[in-house]
Amino acid sequence: MDLKNKNIAILVAPKFQEDEVLSPRRHLMDLGAEVTLVGLHKGPCSSKGQTTVDVTALIDDVHQNQFDGLIIPGGGAPETLRQNKSILNFVRAFMQEARPVGAICHGPQVLISTGSTWCRSLTGYPGIKDDLINAGAVYLDQEVVVDGNLVTSRFPGDLPAFNKAFTDLLCKYDKVRAPWAHASPSQVIEYAILNEIKALALYENLAKKTKDKLSKAKFKFLAETERAHKERLERMYEFMSHGKKAIPRDLWEEGGESVDSINPDDDILKILKGAIAAEESANNLYVQIAEKMTNPEGRRMFLELAEDELSHRHMIEVEYATRVGQAMPSAWEKEPWWSEGDW
Repeated sequence: MDLKNKNIAILVAPKFQEDEVLSPRRHLMDLGAEVTLVGLHKGPCSSKGQTTVDVTALIDDVHQNQFDGLIIPGGGAPETLRQNKSILNFVRAFMQEARPVGAICHGPQVLISTGSTWCRSLTGYPGIKDDLINAGAVYLDQEVVVDGNLVTSRFPGDLPAFNKAFTDLLCKYDKVRAPWAHASPSQVIEYAILNEIKALALYENLAKKTKDKLSKAKFKFLAETERAHKERLERMYEFMSHGKKAIPRDLWEEGGESVDSINPDDDILKILKGAIAAEESANNLYVQIAEKMTNPEGRRMFLELAEDELSHRHMIEVEYATRVGQAMPSAWEKEPWWSEGDW
């Protein structure tokens, strides 16, 4: 593994667990990474034991964009770190942007204070198990847990597994090519809300443009359903973030078709074909989200949304078929005849 172009921040405060700073730093540097110790004060910082390290960067002087990953060691340091607003903003930015984050022992306490643990699978020192569960996390008692952009472990004895998992995540992470693999729950929901808003506007526009009463009623129904989806996702986001309002926005790169690519001034048949592709993409998106959800209620909600989008696609296919006088090709017929498993 080669980490020569990677820069990793490790958060340090007094009473840190020495092994949980020294071991990851040595491991990452051996692989060529640059490691920066970030803290509240520059200069010597003492661990729980006899070890002292030099903090070389103040939290107020750094930005998340300088780093490819972040490690939050344990010990007594997280109690200090979690009370500092700049630290919380720094960590929250990593989680919201789905950059690789590693937290070990009491380190997840900082994640709790950023509101980043809801519906995430993670581990930590057994003494903070209840705190993590109360903050909406799914606690797993194992040496290392990887959930999207997040790697967590329980105590120094887990460091070999922790170091390997965090290194693997750094090597695999590519937000341009694979944003969904590392997207945080808040990012996913904000992206989904944005797509629902666009779909709502599309169907409202189609309802205004069409003169056929049956088609008009169909598009109005689709618009209202997309509105209900948007509101449902917004309520879920507010519950996750303890009252914070969602900001609908794209990820770094969208996959598949979306209503963004549909020109409302195009020919109606072209618009319908675009809408069919967008609904299929939305169905796939919600199925993928449901598969990653560990919260039963969240999983059920996204499966229901997926079913709605599939139903929408069928409705638009019927509309298209009615207008052209022939049915759309089935999913099976869209595949090449030599597709694996078809023969």
